[in-house]
Amino acid sequence: MSATTKYWLDRFGDEYAQEAPADISWVACSASSEFYRLIADGVIAPGSVIVDIGCGLGVEAIFAASQRMRVYGVDISPTALERAAHLQEFFGVQVRWIEADATNIPLSDHLADVVNDRFFFHNVAIEAREAYARSAFRLLKPDGLLVLRGFSDHMTPGTGPLRLTSDDLINTFSPGFRCEHLSRFRNLPTEKRPDQWHWYSLWRRRPAWGQTTPSSHSLA
Repeated sequence: MSATTKYWLDRFGDEYAQEAPADISWVACSASSEFYRLIADGVIAPGSVIVDIGCGLGVEAIFAASQRMRVYGVDISPTALERAAHLQEFFGVQVRWIEADATNIPLSDHLADVVNDRFFFHNVAIEAREAYARSAFRLLKPDGLLVLRGFSDHMTPGTGPLRLTSDDLINTFSPGFRCEHLSRFRNLPTEKRPDQWHWYSLWRRRPAWGQTTPSSHSLA
């Protein structure tokens, strides 16, 4: 079973192979302000091992490597990883690039201090969400941190990534993680999506995977 929705699978290779990065709607030219703050504030400490799932062109992976992190960038698109490797050479840092599905990443258990997800989870098929969460859980050390951003249910309606409710996040991740932060933020508008509302959440790995009683209350 692939982690990603059919819509996304049908578009992956074509977008990265045929379009300039500036013309790909989800490609950013810098790490996000949220990710900067986690490193600047020491929440992600120097020397941390980071697995960047759905890394795309590797912008945040490369930034983390420049901040003395040991980084693995994971993506299902070989074209994206090829471009990421070229960008890595420009910055003169080391990232290990891995072509893999998000639910079957060939890395050791408990390897990572941080699993980073910048706008990938909203492309995970509903039936694959638990497998994705368990994959992140497996990769993280006890008390490791999952950093996740994604489309919220307040986004402009349309095709593409799924719109996520707070319950979607809580129900998926609470069996293996405790939520340290969950908030919405507004991103830069685009022509197709003039009102971009996204989730920013931090999840701390529990000692063991076990069913909890998630909240049924959605944020406003």
